[in-house]
Amino acid sequence: MMSDLESYSHLLGAVYESAIDPEQWPGLLDQVTRFVGGRVGQLSVFSLERDFKPTWAVSGMERDRYKTYFYRHATEDPRLPYILGSVGRIVCPERGVNLEQFRSTPLYRDVISPLDIEHSIGSCFAKEGDVKAILAMMRGRLEGPFEAQELSRLGLIMPHLRRAFEFYALLEQAKAKASEIGAMLDIVDAGIFLADSELRVAHANKLGEALVRSQDGIVLRAGRLACRDTRATKRLSTLACNAVAAAQGRAGLADAEHLEVPRENDAVPYGVSVHPLPRSQAPRNMAFKAELAIVVREVGRSPSNAARRLRTAFNLTPAEAALGRDLAEGIGLDCHARQREIAISTVRTHLRSIYAKTETKRLPQLVAVLRGSLDVTLT
Repeated sequence: MMSDLESYSHLLGAVYESAIDPEQWPGLLDQVTRFVGGRVGQLSVFSLERDFKPTWAVSGMERDRYKTYFYRHATEDPRLPYILGSVGRIVCPERGVNLEQFRSTPLYRDVISPLDIEHSIGSCFAKEGDVKAILAMMRGRLEGPFEAQELSRLGLIMPHLRRAFEFYALLEQAKAKASEIGAMLDIVDAGIFLADSELRVAHANKLGEALVRSQDGIVLRAGRLACRDTRATKRLSTLACNAVAAAQGRAGLADAEHLEVPRENDAVPYGVSVHPLPRSQAPRNMAFKAELAIVVREVGRSPSNAARRLRTAFNLTPAEAALGRDLAEGIGLDCHARQREIAISTVRTHLRSIYAKTETKRLPQLVAVLRGSLDVTLT
């Protein structure tokens, strides 16, 4: 038989392991209830002020039997204002109401007495806006009210339970944010991979997943982004390291990081660009930290009318607008020169003119301005 200290130690481990998963709440609740000395336990997260589906668990009683009370009668409980008005405190709710009046209510007659859960102990242990979390333990009239020793036992658990549920709330927020980020990336007309400096992929949008499935130029090897062409893979790895170093202030990016990736059967190559994620904006909910956005497009593929929009926005010549469109799409200067069959010196002349008209000085800054004008957002 475990000692109280062993039971307490075991219970703390269960609190932190189980609180982040609602499916494990009933088991956790059963352990807490027995440790404190109750017979029935209830754990609920809910709102009284808006349409918010409650999350709840019960132990010591069949869920369906307790469900009627929870959904139909809980808000009628005259003890509830006392509980909600004692956020962070451990209370015996019956002590906040007139006991004789409480026993004369329909709630007591139709629910509390038949379920034999008159005496209770609990706490509104967390509150965020209008959303509240309540833990309660109950037992029958013959078992008697909860006393000081039982309040003390619950007091040992509550700080840890509160902290564990803060972790749960943060995790749920992170999941929601990840879903939003994924949805935004899925609408971009390019394959986008969020990865770390070792090219381990934390997330790929739908087009990125399709590129990997095709095994045509871009592949995943042991979870790392790579190219079928060995030289392109080595170059991509170098670009990733350079971009991360620049983001950390250990090096400067004198040029945007671009790469052409050959494809099978002489298909149009992919243009790959590597962009460091701002450290304050890098998603933190991945299995590991994403440090880079790697963008993959077919060379020459661009949004319709992009060049015309850039001409209008910055008063560019047709040749300058074509270069600006390609830069925004991740196509490098050399590739642009080959596509248009012009000298690289001519391309650099166009680039200097674009710098002046967009009031930028460095290529990463210019690319960001061009993408902003075309509503192509990568980070």
